[in-house]
Amino acid sequence: MKNIFKIILLTLPFLAILSCEDNKDLVVSANGFELRKDVTVTSPAVLTVATSADVFAKFEWDTANNGPATVSTYTLQVFDHNDTSLSNPVEYTGNGLVITPTSRKASLTVEEFNKLINGLPNYKCSEMDIDIRIKSLLGGNAANAFSQYSNLVNVKVTGYSLKLPIMAFVKAGNTPTLEPRVAASATTSNSDYVGYMYLEAGNYKFYQADACQDFTSATVYGAGATAGTLTSGASAPSIAVITAGHYLVKANLSNNTYTLSPFTTFGVFGVATRSGLGTGFQVPFDYDPATKTWSKEVDLIKGRKFKFKSNLWTGTLVVPALPNPPYAPGTATTSVSILGKTATPFILEENSTTGQGDITVPGTDDGTRDKYKIVLDLSKPRSYTYKMTKI
Repeated sequence: MKNIFKIILLTLPFLAILSCEDNKDLVVSANGFELRKDVTVTSPAVLTVATSADVFAKFEWDTANNGPATVSTYTLQVFDHNDTSLSNPVEYTGNGLVITPTSRKASLTVEEFNKLINGLPNYKCSEMDIDIRIKSLLGGNAANAFSQYSNLVNVKVTGYSLKLPIMAFVKAGNTPTLEPRVAASATTSNSDYVGYMYLEAGNYKFYQADACQDFTSATVYGAGATAGTLTSGASAPSIAVITAGHYLVKANLSNNTYTLSPFTTFGVFGVATRSGLGTGFQVPFDYDPATKTWSKEVDLIKGRKFKFKSNLWTGTLVVPALPNPPYAPGTATTSVSILGKTATPFILEENSTTGQGDITVPGTDDGTRDKYKIVLDLSKPRSYTYKMTKI
């Protein structure tokens, strides 16, 4: 019996060793997988707004071979072919990716693929050499997940720019790239260029950039035969700005017209500024030419609403006994524009509709006030921003 126990004791270490060898952790390895494009993906291709809903890109690929049996997640990556380090991808994870236990496919519309290439750091309006690959990711924690990549598939494609059309309003002798700009509301619009700017007295012309906002081959527009009209050509007469000051500049290239609307100041108005009389009057802000911003410290009633307004006024400030702050006078005043909030926080757009675009002061409407410093930045057309800092 003692000998049997000795044999058992001697056998246990070997069994333990064998057990450890049989339960080694699985080791994953990058064994590759192949990406293939559908024959309908032609090269070179030209993407257009008119075909944006059409299917452009179709791909399918093998299951990523990670060594042991595993399940990966997949994303589609797009690169500029000149990005040899493959360090600046734009990734697609949209509904066009269809992954099942038996197949892995991607189908992208013209609009989706165009958005991807527009997101590349060196997007250009001419033909681009684009590389596409699939990224396989194993593991839910991005910090230590295991990834590998398919082969590259190459297509040559010309996209359409998603940047807003812009024009510079250029004083004679100055460079368009450094001058204030007006922008249209959409990539397909040519009739509603708008921008706020400070203008010196002098002679000006509009310079229209290309679709990628480059002024190298800009189209020039000057004054037309009648006031407020435009005509194209470098030799067109200049547009005279007689008085230096702040202007709301608009242009319409569909009917070749423009307007220059002077304003004295920007500021807030609304029921958040005061109770009773004067809620429609603007509280004027101060302009800082160094930062190109308008700002003011204002007491606002909690829980109530306001918007921004630009005015041209010639009267003196009206200072009510209570409450302050002073406001632009109700007489000798012309309202030029109104800006309200958008769906994007702290971004503004032209909005004069009552009840829409109102900005609500934080807090409960109990009649009490909080002081805020408000900074309004209008230097980027169609991308107006404001910042509220409680004091």
